[in-house]
Amino acid sequence: MKRTLMKQKEIFKSANTLVVIEQGNIKTYSLDDRLKWNVGRPSKENMPDIRLHARTVSRQQGCFENVDGIWFYVDSFGKNLTFLNGKKIEKVFGSGIRPVLLEDRDVLIFGGGDRPDINPKTVWAVFFERMIDDSWRVEDTSGIEKLSFSDGSHSEVFQNPHIGMIIDNENGIAIYMGDITYLNGNINVTAA
Repeated sequence: MKRTLMKQKEIFKSANTLVVIEQGNIKTYSLDDRLKWNVGRPSKENMPDIRLHARTVSRQQGCFENVDGIWFYVDSFGKNLTFLNGKKIEKVFGSGIRPVLLEDRDVLIFGGGDRPDINPKTVWAVFFERMIDDSWRVEDTSGIEKLSFSDGSHSEVFQNPHIGMIIDNENGIAIYMGDITYLNGNINVTAA
């Protein structure tokens, strides 16, 4: 029994996904398709694997790396910052490079200023330790202060939800970004 659970966990862990939202567009990356993904703003000289177009993103912002089945984010520490779960990724004294271990539902914000603001000048991303398909739906949630998220069997109501809030259960995912909410799977959003 224990061995079966380990094998199931290994299978589950081997399907890692990055969901990126930039200027209203959403893109899903199946990270396990390769061991390393460069992240940055494209130019004639630079074509990163994950192309972010916000001017506040560096050409070589950083990279996602798989080391023995475990995913890390390594920042390049250019002039534009990266935040992980609201905290600025800092250089390590001496070497400067600090791989950051990624865990399920870690949120990254690329670019912007000295604060982890979600706005049109930044790029928002979330790491999932499972496969997420690319069949996202978009719902207009502008001007709604109280939202109900439902998956058919139960619902959750949120008064004044915060931008970047993730509702994640076995039936689906909702990502609230203010005027727009992204939905994947069997989950819906309505005014409560």
